[in-house]
Amino acid sequence: MIEIKAHAKLNLSLDVVGKRPDGYHNLCSIMQSVRLADDITIRRNPDISILCDAKYVPMDQQNTAYRAAKLFLDEAKQDGGVSIRIRKRIPVGGGMGGGSADAAAVLMGMNKLFGYPFSFKKLKEIGLRCGADVPFCMTGGTCLAEGLGEILTPLPAMPRCSILLVRPRFPLNTKQMFSGVKMDAITCHPDTEGIINAVYNRDLKGICDRMYNNLEAFVPRKEIAIYKELLQKNDAMGALMTGSGSVVFGIFSSFEKARIAAEAFRALPVHTYITTPL
Repeated sequence: MIEIKAHAKLNLSLDVVGKRPDGYHNLCSIMQSVRLADDITIRRNPDISILCDAKYVPMDQQNTAYRAAKLFLDEAKQDGGVSIRIRKRIPVGGGMGGGSADAAAVLMGMNKLFGYPFSFKKLKEIGLRCGADVPFCMTGGTCLAEGLGEILTPLPAMPRCSILLVRPRFPLNTKQMFSGVKMDAITCHPDTEGIINAVYNRDLKGICDRMYNNLEAFVPRKEIAIYKELLQKNDAMGALMTGSGSVVFGIFSSFEKARIAAEAFRALPVHTYITTPL
């Protein structure tokens, strides 16, 4: 039996830089893993089975963890399967890479369970077939992500801080969000190089001042902007929607400031979580 954490990710910046001939988009993003995580338990089993405590998560071939397990077994030419139990904590449809994190954890866990048949490089290649964020979720930490998100350049650790996550009760569908992107309507881009320099200089304010996600311009829900503004009014050093949404996060210099800011959301139709960079 293997027990492993599947850590969520945030986008400290997200720049949609072009549309590819295959219909996907090239991105340039600073990605950060955080301590909020799903708990994954993997056991050998006659076939592949998924059990999750969140009823809205598919438990068949539509689940990225299932697809990751199937690809692993096929590549390893292994008979039988695995049972995968997922205790869900990462918001679904929030832009925090929950499905990708689960797939990454399953690949890492199965590699250990089956005696390490694959190198880390090979595991990432398998992971990319499950989703563009899976290689980052396997790598973790702070990275510059380019291409579909699979071209990763590790960066120094983000400075210590507390992060308040605000999850609206509505999810946003990644495919639908990107289908609404009009490249000629994107006129603002994040200062990616400036964020990278701030990371190297351990300049938390410099990171927060430059956070930007140009997908926000295509969000159909006004709540995203409202929640960002409320975070900033309550002492967040910076606030942003992560990925394709719908989770909005604020960065705070201390846990206490994040906790006080969370009180401002108590009467709103949201869930809040406080976490830290990993």
